[in-house]
Amino acid sequence: MVTETAAKYHHLIPRTYLSAWEHGKGTLYVRFLDNEKVIERNKDKIAGVKNYHSIGAGMPIVTLEDADKIFACLENLEVHYGDTIISNNLKLNNIYNDFENWKIYRKDGTIVSKKKLKSEIDKVKIRDIEEQWSTKYEAQWGKVRSELENRILNSSGGIIPGVYKEYLMKFYIALDWRSIKSNSVFNEVWEYFCKELLPLDKINIPNNNRELLMLDNASKEIRHYMLLKFYRQYLNDSGIIYEHAMENLSRTSFHFLVADGMETFNTSDNPAFKFKKLDGKIEGILPLTPRILMVQGKCSNQDSNFYVSHITDETVLRYNAEIKKNASNFIVQLSN
Repeated sequence: MVTETAAKYHHLIPRTYLSAWEHGKGTLYVRFLDNEKVIERNKDKIAGVKNYHSIGAGMPIVTLEDADKIFACLENLEVHYGDTIISNNLKLNNIYNDFENWKIYRKDGTIVSKKKLKSEIDKVKIRDIEEQWSTKYEAQWGKVRSELENRILNSSGGIIPGVYKEYLMKFYIALDWRSIKSNSVFNEVWEYFCKELLPLDKINIPNNNRELLMLDNASKEIRHYMLLKFYRQYLNDSGIIYEHAMENLSRTSFHFLVADGMETFNTSDNPAFKFKKLDGKIEGILPLTPRILMVQGKCSNQDSNFYVSHITDETVLRYNAEIKKNASNFIVQLSN
């Protein structure tokens, strides 16, 4: 049975990941891009959105199992829709946007007031995605990062065993898709579809009908539903994100860059991304700690090692410029 969390504030960038940049008791130095001010923020209260990964009534990705939980308050009642009695909860979900035309009766035939029932239905949020992120990927991150950091900083000859490669790839790909920007290739395809084929971004959604306040048009709303479906599939080792991770696992590996000087690596609310270098080559990166940057590149099937390089302050600053360029709203730095 899949467990669920009661947490409402869902972190798109895991707190356990951001903890490498914390000082004091979970405090981060955060530079917001809109005004360039650096402020202190607790890692528990940043990089998240209330109910971002929650699934509720009326969403097209609701499963029968979800629907049975969402509409449990109707178990001993009869829902009439037009001339039909709807007893299947998934069908109820499919017509939930027309709730005002439902008629709900007790078994004795007396009509039930719908206002309280709607409130009960809307309170139910399925949060298995948030729970599975935590148990499957985030819970291990502190241990993995600590062990890797020790191996990298104490490596001899720039070579370390390629431990945790599958976990690192899955974590890296998860962050690529899970950030507020999400995967760049998916975004390009989706934007083309919405702007060139079907202008969903022109369909505005009134405030009181939005699942999340940020989902102000049909394009954003449907994109969000699609990503939630992809996340669920990924957490069950299937779907497009899982295929992306497995393809990358078979063709690429990681190289670790160490900042030895005064400059350290920043991170952001979009920490895993690809960018084009000056030589025209595409490189994927994920800052692991203020001193270590993980770089994705091609690999040989016969080579099971990771490689470590030490870089100058100038190179660190160039990577930090890319990290800032690819951030959505803020970067996180080691000092103010």
